[in-house]
Amino acid sequence: MILSIIIPSYNAQKNINACLHSIEKQKDDQLEVIVVDCSPHDQVMMICNQYNFVKYIKVEKRFNPGEGRNIGAKLSVSDYLVFIDSDVVLANNAIINIRDSIYSGKEVFGAALEINKTINDSFSGRVEHYYFNHESQSSRQIKKRNNLSSAFMIIKKELFLKFNGFSDIPRMQDTELTERLAESGIDLYFVPDIIGYQIQDSPIKSVLNKIKITGNNLFFIRYSKKINTKFKRLYFSLLLPLMMIAKITRINFRNIRYSFSFSMLFIYSPFMYVCGFYWMLGFYRALFISDGIATGR
Repeated sequence: MILSIIIPSYNAQKNINACLHSIEKQKDDQLEVIVVDCSPHDQVMMICNQYNFVKYIKVEKRFNPGEGRNIGAKLSVSDYLVFIDSDVVLANNAIINIRDSIYSGKEVFGAALEINKTINDSFSGRVEHYYFNHESQSSRQIKKRNNLSSAFMIIKKELFLKFNGFSDIPRMQDTELTERLAESGIDLYFVPDIIGYQIQDSPIKSVLNKIKITGNNLFFIRYSKKINTKFKRLYFSLLLPLMMIAKITRINFRNIRYSFSFSMLFIYSPFMYVCGFYWMLGFYRALFISDGIATGR
């Protein structure tokens, strides 16, 4: 069974070498690697050229990550697509565990994303990880999910093409696609024994802005067709603080349960409510300004 690992790249020269090296250590003849790059320079290309198994695709115009993944998927020759971000380093047994999950009958599943503490262990890095990847801890069990992260996601190619791949939006392409799949009756799984170590190195201002954008975009992806009158929007706006508290409390409960530390309890868990406030600001913006999915990254 051929697997295609597809990596979208924009200015990924800082991290992609570690990503490719982690793949090289467990590569076999049934694995192809496609890097789709839209960087305004040749640095990523020169790194990729050091690995003779990498198929490097250069795109002159900058694309959203989902579109880069779509390009790679169409050029692949595999049965299954493995989407990873350029800053993800695969654990040594990741490819074997991916194959085991496929042989068990899973068609769409996501992996565990752990923070790469050896490269970045900053406050903002942990905040971003704990907010976005709060269900990724490897001590959890396999379970069905309603959506998955494309930072490390596996899907049957035939199914991916049938659903026309990722939508061309700057953020939350993975949420939009996987919720589409779930609504169509496709089972999505979280498989925690497939692990990738992700670098989170954005400054805290950028992390909070990213969270605000996800709040805005979530409205248009999940709720806009249902909340389509002024009365419904007003009613929903009154419920939103309770939704935010429930969302962040759930994140904190899972983080404390699976990654307990005193800093988690007394620093990061309280700060998650600050993140929730920014998420709520983005959601309110969508409710009352309603100018569509945010174009910012």
